[in-house]
Amino acid sequence: MKASLFALFLCVGLLTTSWPEDARPKVQDFLIDPSKHYVYLKFDHVGERKPLLAEETNKGLWLRLVDNCRVPIAVAIFNSENADHSVGVYDEVVSSITMGPLPIVHFPRPPQSRTTPAVASKEAIPQGYTPPDTFSTTTISPGESLLFNLPLNHVGPSWGLEIRFYFELPGESYGTGPYSVVSFDWQDIPEKFRTPGPAQVSPKPTTH
Repeated sequence: MKASLFALFLCVGLLTTSWPEDARPKVQDFLIDPSKHYVYLKFDHVGERKPLLAEETNKGLWLRLVDNCRVPIAVAIFNSENADHSVGVYDEVVSSITMGPLPIVHFPRPPQSRTTPAVASKEAIPQGYTPPDTFSTTTISPGESLLFNLPLNHVGPSWGLEIRFYFELPGESYGTGPYSVVSFDWQDIPEKFRTPGPAQVSPKPTTH
């Protein structure tokens, strides 16, 4: 108990300490583009995709995971067998509930059997990609991005996707230490691709 109180007082002290003007941490020292989050997901295109599960749509959503900070990040991936050689990234599909002026709150879905087809409903939340016991990882260097694809229906009017990543630090392996989560929801998809009917298809991914 004493140790917990000491840690609390230490944190409060650090937060309230007045930094000398020339010693204050600067945003540009950490962020590459100060107008964006330190890691974010960027829409690339929508296109045909080879389904990995029987219940999946053949429409794919291509995104870029962008490292906008000065530290490399690591993320778990798998081969998606698409012609553009993009990879798949393990994600969690979560429901989004908007409560008036409050921000969107994400609630994890209960586990769902992979062998049970999804219910045929426009509001049915699909299954995300859960990493197995053994999987691959990749590193995204500062200022770089990773192009990957997932089924288009992993993002819908009332749900979105979340991806876990770790800072890649010297001597640390993936899965150790704290992690962060980056999200992508319905409003992040350009409006012309959010129509309830068949999704338009972009001819090819961007090159940067």
